[in-house]
Amino acid sequence: MRIHFTTADLARTGLANGPDSMWELVNSLQMLQSRYGRAVFDPWRRRTVETLRQADLTGRVRARLFPIAPHAAYFPDLLTPSEGALGVNEGIEAILRTPRHRLDAELGLLTRTPGAASWVDDLATGRVAALTELGQVLRTFHETAVQPYWSRLSHWVDNDLAIRRQAIRKGGVDLLLASFRPMMRWNPPVLEVPGHPSDRDIHLDGRGIQLIPSYFCWLHPLTIFDPGLPQVVVYPVDHDLRWLEPGIAGVSNRRLARLLGHTRAEVLLAARDGCTTGDLARRLGVSAAVISHHTGILRDSGLITSRRMANNVLHARSPLGSALCVAHLDNIS
Repeated sequence: MRIHFTTADLARTGLANGPDSMWELVNSLQMLQSRYGRAVFDPWRRRTVETLRQADLTGRVRARLFPIAPHAAYFPDLLTPSEGALGVNEGIEAILRTPRHRLDAELGLLTRTPGAASWVDDLATGRVAALTELGQVLRTFHETAVQPYWSRLSHWVDNDLAIRRQAIRKGGVDLLLASFRPMMRWNPPVLEVPGHPSDRDIHLDGRGIQLIPSYFCWLHPLTIFDPGLPQVVVYPVDHDLRWLEPGIAGVSNRRLARLLGHTRAEVLLAARDGCTTGDLARRLGVSAAVISHHTGILRDSGLITSRRMANNVLHARSPLGSALCVAHLDNIS
């Protein structure tokens, strides 16, 4: 695949602020159906399969989600709306508001699996009962397979974003795009995605592109199918064989969590580069109201500072908060 940029596209190229709920959900569904990445993801697969079995959800996931998000080169773009950056609830609500003509067009491109044709047809015609059930199963699957690991995968996504932001500071968007070698090759004005299953050319024509890191993404970057929609490239971040073990990534270290409480420890560690309330809510997988409660306590304790910027509040560690985190890391190193 080749993505063609103009000067206007470079000016409109941006990085996501963190993991996208719907891309992680869809990528995790495909990961569950596959066998690749076994050293990293087999423990997660075993846990997820067992949790689904205990909750009597295996059949619903297989019958309702696998047919529309198959382990295949194509799945409908409507499953990964831009609202997924705001959280899983916002993403699912956007899916349920999809116009009927788009449901019919995108779901019509799926290969019908045995026994799933009537379900996909019901969704394609916009039947309220089918869409309601889809929303319920998507939420349940996210709660089972993605939400419990959100802080851990966010740790690796945040690490990747720190590298990309550093590239931007040093050399702008040109160096940012060059930083993706070898998974993508930047030969101005074309970004080549050699591992992508589709051999096609995408001309951005001034729309720009959003770069979204994903932990459940594997092997090669992903794009959306419809060239007329806002364009994204979802790319895999580094993976850790021990990512499911308790440790820093899960913010389960007893010292800091015992001192501050589990969620406040997560907030303090996540706020190292400055985050809005919404950023923290997405990273930790909790509501903005919960974040506001904990940032208020951390601010009153002198561990973070909060500054209003337009319609957002930016939270950053204070010198005292940074010193506490440094001491925490020194104690476990």
